[in-house]
Amino acid sequence: MKRIKGINVLKSELLDFAEEVIYSLTCELQRITRMVAMTELKFNPFSDEISMYMDAIRLDENTEIIIDTSFADTSEKFLRSCISDLEIDFFGLIDLLELLKAVEGKNGALPSILKPVSGEYITHEEQDRDAWVCLCGNMPCYNGFYSCDEDGDLIEPGDEWEYLYRCEACGRVIDDRDHKVIGINLNPNNEEA
Repeated sequence: MKRIKGINVLKSELLDFAEEVIYSLTCELQRITRMVAMTELKFNPFSDEISMYMDAIRLDENTEIIIDTSFADTSEKFLRSCISDLEIDFFGLIDLLELLKAVEGKNGALPSILKPVSGEYITHEEQDRDAWVCLCGNMPCYNGFYSCDEDGDLIEPGDEWEYLYRCEACGRVIDDRDHKVIGINLNPNNEEA
């Protein structure tokens, strides 16, 4: 029988979810490295009542997500404020993330950025790489894992290869020997060297 969760537990899980999506949005904007006009996106994921006033999305100098607006009383707003003011819901946040993933970034133009992480491990069944499951939910049968260097750029396995794999869904770089995530590639080079 499934246990019913209390209101405080559900609120906490929603806040954790929002933080995870905000982090992913921040990574996408770092990959893109510029302001993205809402007109560049296939659609505007903000609520219908205010979407016409949401002009662009960008990061400020503190890597906070800012929405440039055309409201009469303010020209910019934190994404966190938009969430708390119910101007975008959780499905809209996921849509925004998917839309930003489609925006062309600086791939190939500048070096990769590997954000170090600690304490993350992928799930697996023994040494079977076909049974890997990344923290993002990716598996070999979906987007897969590909051999990469310590920056997370794709390479052919060879003498220089350190048994590292990159998750094609989220950019996490995984050490095959202990299944530890060493970092997240924020600007992957998708061409094998």
